[in-house]
Amino acid sequence: MDVKEQMDFAYYARLQEDVISQKVKPIYHQHIREGIRLTDAVDDKESLKKALRSFEKALALASKNDYTKASACHELGVFYFTHFAHLPGAPHSNLNKAVSFFSRAIESKPRQQFPDKHASSLSQLGATYRRAANEHLFSLSKQDCLIKSQQLHESAIRILEGNIPIFIRLNQLSIAYFNLAATLLDAGKVAEACDAQAKAFHCFMGAIEWAQANVPHLGLQGSMSLKPDQILPVTFTRLSHFSNNEEHKQLCHFIGEIAPKFGLDPLDFMRVNPFADVSNPIVEIKQLVNEAERNSNAANIDKLSNKLHSLMMSRQSTETDQESDRVGVLIQQASSGLARILAKNEDFLRAFITLENTSGMRFCESASSCWLHPKNPVAQVLLDALRKLGSTYYGLNELALMVGVVDKDKLHQSLAESANLLKSQGTQKLTNINEHVFDDNRYASIVDMASRARDPISYLHEQASLCLNDFLTLGDYTDKLDPDYFKARQRTYQITFDDLTEALNAHPEQVIVKIDIEDHYDDALIIVVYLQNNEIIANGYSFNLPKNLINNVAAFVANNKEISTNWDLDFIDWKKILPNHLSKISLLPSFFASHIPWIATGKAGEKLYQLVSEINWLPSLMYLYQQVKYSDAKSLRTSLCGGDTLFEQLAAQAHSENIVTQSMDEVVNQLTQSSVFSFYGHCEHKHPDRPSLLFKDYVIRDVEMRLGVRGAERIELWACQSGSNIPLHFLPSQVNEAFGMDMRMLEYGAKTAIGSLWAVPELVTAHIKAEYDKLVSSGLGASEALLSAQRWWVESGADDELNKITTIGEKEYLKTLGCHYEKKQALKALMGPVLASSANKSNFDISVLEDSFKHPSAWSGMRFCGLSEQQNVFIPRVELSAAKKQEMRDLILKMNLQAGFAKHA
Repeated sequence: MDVKEQMDFAYYARLQEDVISQKVKPIYHQHIREGIRLTDAVDDKESLKKALRSFEKALALASKNDYTKASACHELGVFYFTHFAHLPGAPHSNLNKAVSFFSRAIESKPRQQFPDKHASSLSQLGATYRRAANEHLFSLSKQDCLIKSQQLHESAIRILEGNIPIFIRLNQLSIAYFNLAATLLDAGKVAEACDAQAKAFHCFMGAIEWAQANVPHLGLQGSMSLKPDQILPVTFTRLSHFSNNEEHKQLCHFIGEIAPKFGLDPLDFMRVNPFADVSNPIVEIKQLVNEAERNSNAANIDKLSNKLHSLMMSRQSTETDQESDRVGVLIQQASSGLARILAKNEDFLRAFITLENTSGMRFCESASSCWLHPKNPVAQVLLDALRKLGSTYYGLNELALMVGVVDKDKLHQSLAESANLLKSQGTQKLTNINEHVFDDNRYASIVDMASRARDPISYLHEQASLCLNDFLTLGDYTDKLDPDYFKARQRTYQITFDDLTEALNAHPEQVIVKIDIEDHYDDALIIVVYLQNNEIIANGYSFNLPKNLINNVAAFVANNKEISTNWDLDFIDWKKILPNHLSKISLLPSFFASHIPWIATGKAGEKLYQLVSEINWLPSLMYLYQQVKYSDAKSLRTSLCGGDTLFEQLAAQAHSENIVTQSMDEVVNQLTQSSVFSFYGHCEHKHPDRPSLLFKDYVIRDVEMRLGVRGAERIELWACQSGSNIPLHFLPSQVNEAFGMDMRMLEYGAKTAIGSLWAVPELVTAHIKAEYDKLVSSGLGASEALLSAQRWWVESGADDELNKITTIGEKEYLKTLGCHYEKKQALKALMGPVLASSANKSNFDISVLEDSFKHPSAWSGMRFCGLSEQQNVFIPRVELSAAKKQEMRDLILKMNLQAGFAKHA
């Protein structure tokens, strides 16, 4: 027994108690205790809300005591750090809040007087940066986060090695070393991590032994920072797995011996995963999935379902598309796991709806602007303003996110340049509403003012917050003006069994094929749904994909000349999957599944293109039971060539395609009047730029086609990369959305579209297009015509062209097609730049050309999006009467909107 240490401990504790009690009401401590109690409910949103309110109340009560104020900040930091993946908003946003609160606690002079408290905040901040290393939206890189994390833990350890009562020192050192070990493991410093883990255990045991020997009556073991069931299993599994050090092996043996004294079974330690990292929210989801896989009872499935629901709720409170997509990645991890468990239990319909309900969410949110149309004319105008307010809210927050990675000394300049660019570009019209109540120029003004603000990022967030408040107010008024619109809008919140039933009854000729390929899952899951004798039939299939198939296709799309083009596409037996009585299929692929040319998959002689008459790519099941409303009459059938092509003469056999000489505005005007708009030329889609059609003197981006395509029957984009599976945002995530310029056309209100998954050889494209045009002119449906043209090319068209080349030679052959290629570029003209670059030119013969003509990359990338049987609805535009305009102005005035975007004069 050490009397001096006991006295030091008692004095240190009294000193803290004296500081805590000064100018602080007892209710402060009640709020802190209540907040801590409520945070035990990890995924209970309501409990977490109450906990946050408790901590915030405590912080408000501590205004006259800097020490307790810092303590409240520390608790708030722990709250946001612990529940960063469960709280509303994006994970990185909650981690930023944790960083802010921990930093405030660390900066507090009164808290610094107590080394254990100061070190605790430092180490917790270090743990926060370690968690942030997994968040690609965080402002620091993964490496920088881990470096900062290690530095903070080491700073905490140095502080704790000072003159502090031994129990307090060892207790805090155990958690500091424990946190440091985790950071070092993530950084790949395995030996150092094992040493830190061993020190954490020694400090833990030292603190317990001192407490038992000196103050057993105080029960300090229960107040330890780490609990036995945390440190013993982790120390055992990490040291036994990662270390060959003899001392570490002896330590593992010792842990096994003492474990029963703490009520722990050492055999359970064998099952602890040394790589498990609960700081990564995906690991938490995987644990729930694994638990449900081991025992798929109702309770475990409900746990996973509740987690999925919680993530869906969190997504609603995100502030940018990037944050939404980051949460979307977690959502699809959970839904993919749940769907596989349901499929294993043969609950295929629920598995289908689970997957589809969490796919294409952004598409449906955007496309709903074409689907939903209030009958009330005032509501129509207010809805236009509402949508713009929503876009502005996301835009300002996204701008804050983007400039957050800019060097501080360049921040103001960067915003000033953005403001000038916005002003020079003018306002882009995004709707067909003529009666404007929205000040489109204010956005540029806000960015300009942010460039001159002391804290530009905070200013942008403040303005975004005003937009959100106005959005909620305006939305409430709009819903009340048109209850039918409100009811229709609510239907877009989720996909139900009734919705699936309606979709199938509307399209009984279709087989709907949901394809889920997801990161962290080894298999591909396919669920097939169709009608048979008025009954919904659903079946599920799971199989492994060829190794590196998706990576190889993705690298090909990125024009990686070193990657293998030997694609193994016979991994699936479509004959066993598809019903015999239906020949039209609609694909609903996940993000990773969208890389694969499904048309070319299947066993030899039973490829998908050989078994069916139509293959349609769909953005969402919701597309099948919603209708586009449009107000611009569509009567033209327009065919244009963007120029700089080699085979426009061949491609235009059935149509008089002309190289465009009009201005960009004239082309967009033609598009607006066209029921069918066909573009032959070049498209470019390189992240992070928008996909664009290339003309001689300008480019037309997808967003510039937004208004023009609404209500169109079909948009044909016979161009490279016009359907590339490339996310559209700065700092993107790989979410299950319908990417590609062709899918953008459906999002903007076109019924159907044709595009290409990658850069395709122009010669093959021109031949397939010419055949397609002939088939459509003869009366065949567009989707069937495209598949028939592709089938024709593989089965006979390519061979016919190869015979011509063999007979008259490649140069003469090109002349017959009107191709004027540059000198020594005949091979490139025939094969396309991608395949030609990998061909051995010195050993070139006709077999090389045959392989390139028939390779799936040459012909299977073209896809048909949407269904021709869908019905768009024409609604004539109605101008507001003078009385309605006054009613609208009165309403806006009554709303007392604060963001400055809504005009009521």
